[in-house]
Amino acid sequence: MSTKLPVLNAPRFSDALPSSGETFTYRPFLVKEEKYIQLTKNSEDINVIQDSLKSLISSCTSINDVDKLPLFDIEYVFLRLREKSVGDVIELKMKHVEVTDCEHVETVFMDLKKIRVQRSENHSNTIILDPDRNISIKMRYPKYKDVSKITNEDEFSSILNVLTECAEMVTQGEEAFMMKDFSTQEKKDFFLNFSLKHMESVKEFFDTMPKICYDLEWTCSKCGKTESHTIEGVQSFLS
Repeated sequence: MSTKLPVLNAPRFSDALPSSGETFTYRPFLVKEEKYIQLTKNSEDINVIQDSLKSLISSCTSINDVDKLPLFDIEYVFLRLREKSVGDVIELKMKHVEVTDCEHVETVFMDLKKIRVQRSENHSNTIILDPDRNISIKMRYPKYKDVSKITNEDEFSSILNVLTECAEMVTQGEEAFMMKDFSTQEKKDFFLNFSLKHMESVKEFFDTMPKICYDLEWTCSKCGKTESHTIEGVQSFLS
């Protein structure tokens, strides 16, 4: 007679990371991992959310180094986990975006199978800073640890911190300067010498980088007005 209870096997699925197309496998999260969902759902601390998502993804997927994933990859993987674990439909309570005479709260259902990766046609990781001198900068996508750096300081310092973390390489003609070879202060000084036009180019990189979103449209059953929303961010998809 066996002295051990049988172990239930969870089904496994496969998908591809939006950033690289690399295939990964995953399984639904288990009861023991439910705590990570609750922490992600209830916390407003970006560090708590980051650690919870990392722990959940590490436990439930074949992805070896979660720290290397850009923000939108982590959100995408989490939503795939949520879909297979809890269900692919989320119930939302929606109000009108603008103040109207109708204060009705509508029950709306969101289908996670219809989440999409929004990509901009002209988006590029390489930003041309000075075409005459052939100077460019190559950026990487921010990760959760980068986003956490915008919470504790004034807005300008926070943005500067993210820029120094996400800058990978500067090139001038055939010469390449790897940003990891320079100190944090040297990198900050480099960005502080940018013109407003240069900063607009860098800002465009962040504004147009891929993001996970859902196009939600619903009609109020009381007044008949149709509302449209684009939902973004992990906590927006939690229920």
